[in-house]
Amino acid sequence: MSGIVLDLQKESLDNNCDILSLLRKAYLIAKKLKLNDFEEWINNELNGYTKEENIPKYRVFRGELKAWNPSYGWVPVVLTDDKWIKLLLFQKSYESISNLKNIYENSNKNTFMIQFNGKINQILSEICDFETKFALIVGSNQIYSIMECIRNIILDWSIKLEKANIIGEGLQFSSEEKETANNMPIINNYINNFYGNVQDTQIQQNTDYSTQSQC
Repeated sequence: MSGIVLDLQKESLDNNCDILSLLRKAYLIAKKLKLNDFEEWINNELNGYTKEENIPKYRVFRGELKAWNPSYGWVPVVLTDDKWIKLLLFQKSYESISNLKNIYENSNKNTFMIQFNGKINQILSEICDFETKFALIVGSNQIYSIMECIRNIILDWSIKLEKANIIGEGLQFSSEEKETANNMPIINNYINNFYGNVQDTQIQQNTDYSTQSQC
């Protein structure tokens, strides 16, 4: 037996398969099966998220706040106020997966920087009583974890399609396969497993306050 769904499974298991190619193939399947929610998720991953409430829980960066010291370079900043810890140390990522992949590949797979805008910098300067710039330093392994999470999601989704006898001959699906896909909650509502609020991190703001760059 062969089909596009089984091809997707094989590529999900292949670490050499580019994550963008994997997403595009999954997008094609979701589009043909008219699985709108899964299609929207893939579109967000490929093009970036525009709404904070739609960012999945696996797209949260946890970093170390640092300040620029002209004499010593980037030095750690210790925050004791829970409000600022929740606001600054945890950042949701709106970036497209291609941008994140580029940052990962060009950061020597070590760290990357999320820089805060002027408003946040000014507030932090007042808190620390030192006029300078601030940034969140994040391990690049967190980007790798996002890409692996996406790969695992697509693999698991393709397995559920196969179990429902939704294989796809070539690039086509039968009317029965399309009907099955849309009538099975475990497939049609699959994104409920990873879409939504991240209550344990209690993020209070979006990346209007910051930009990501490579270290």
